[in-house]
Amino acid sequence: MRAGRLRDRVTLRRQTNIETGKGGYTQAWTTVVGMERIHAEVIGQSGRESVIASTLQGVATYQINIRFRSGETAPQAKDQIIWHAPGGDVELNVIAPPVDRYGTRVELQIFADTSTPQGA
Repeated sequence: MRAGRLRDRVTLRRQTNIETGKGGYTQAWTTVVGMERIHAEVIGQSGRESVIASTLQGVATYQINIRFRSGETAPQAKDQIIWHAPGGDVELNVIAPPVDRYGTRVELQIFADTSTPQGA
């Protein structure tokens, strides 16, 4: 993977349970350790309109390429990616498990979109 392609920055967030102090839990998005503002290539794929919460909204799909990660830092299908775009941060929801499309353990390909966040 050529470093010149990795011009964008992204942060990976995962939904976790946080104790409320009263014996219960609440869910919140937390940044995955070591996955804050990592180098990535973000490529717009498509756009469509979808009815979300009884409102017609635009949904954009993106392909995100990052260096290979495994274990706890590997992205999962229900994670959220914050793309630190030049115009401001964009919340993207991972819609499928990441793919090592060449099997070389060099690059991961992730597909995400701007639909309503998982768990919302």
